[in-house]
Amino acid sequence: MTPNRNPARARRARRPLVIDFHCHMRVPEVVEFSKGHLPNASIPNLDRLSEEAKRLDREWAEERRRRTNDLEYRLKLMDAQGVDMQVLTTSIVSMCTYWAAPEESLGMERLANERLAEMAAKAPGRFIGLGSVPLQAPELAAKELERCMAELGLKGAQISSQAGGMELGDARLRPFWAAAERLGACLFLHPAGVADARYHPYHLWNSIGQPLEEAMGMASLFYEGVLDAFPKLKLCVAHGGGYLPFYTGRVDRNYIEKAFTRVNMTRSPSDYLRGHFWYDTSVYNVDMLEFLVRKVGASRIVMGSDYPSGEDDPVAFVRKAKGLSGQEQEDILGRTAAKLLGF
Repeated sequence: MTPNRNPARARRARRPLVIDFHCHMRVPEVVEFSKGHLPNASIPNLDRLSEEAKRLDREWAEERRRRTNDLEYRLKLMDAQGVDMQVLTTSIVSMCTYWAAPEESLGMERLANERLAEMAAKAPGRFIGLGSVPLQAPELAAKELERCMAELGLKGAQISSQAGGMELGDARLRPFWAAAERLGACLFLHPAGVADARYHPYHLWNSIGQPLEEAMGMASLFYEGVLDAFPKLKLCVAHGGGYLPFYTGRVDRNYIEKAFTRVNMTRSPSDYLRGHFWYDTSVYNVDMLEFLVRKVGASRIVMGSDYPSGEDDPVAFVRKAKGLSGQEQEDILGRTAAKLLGF
């Protein structure tokens, strides 16, 4: 008998598929195109760092580069983590084009989607992709979403928490939501960063700003009635939904006490969180994952590492969470993601 030389295939024969839902890739041309228009990710006050700190930073930057660009190295890391499949998205914090003119933006997003599809094709069965769209131009975004799914074999798209000057609940975005619902697209809400200079020091745009933006994007969707208008949307939110799941009580209180806040809503914010969104496990503290499970239910959570910079052992992270049954762990590790992605 010929031995099975594919370790991922051998693992799948023994247990359910393990899917990492939050994994990035980069396209150099799009990164270059967007330079100067996205949050400054460089290190301020570099001259104040010790030589040892500078050395460690250089080493980590090189490790991130290798994890991102070296396909064989990425596959080896996946095998070591016990991850069968990564869901690929672009590094939106360095590649978002919502600031550009619509046709220019579309050209860059099309290039990124083609590169993403090419990467997935190099390792069949190990990658699935969510594309990018020029969300600031909703009609073009809807057409590109359809191309991603019909021509490139992608399963949906990643979107940011704002679309140019529009919040996600803006009525002008309705054509995009309609297309996403009609196509059965999986959408991954991942902010492109906070441009406000207040968030520039100490990398605050990333540590504090990203979870705020996720909360704002989700809130806009339920306050403006998008979730009621398009109840079959499949929306997964990065970083465990940001701050909103952990502070919903205050939002619920406004819903109850202030009638003007609920003019477009048919249920409470907590109900929308439990019934309309999915969340990844990229919350970094196991006790926060345990809380998220209690708040929204294990069936609404998918494993996500935030590769290449996030959780190094995402499977173990899920396994450490208390109060999860074996079935719930397997759902989080892969089954729920497979359903969201349509396979």
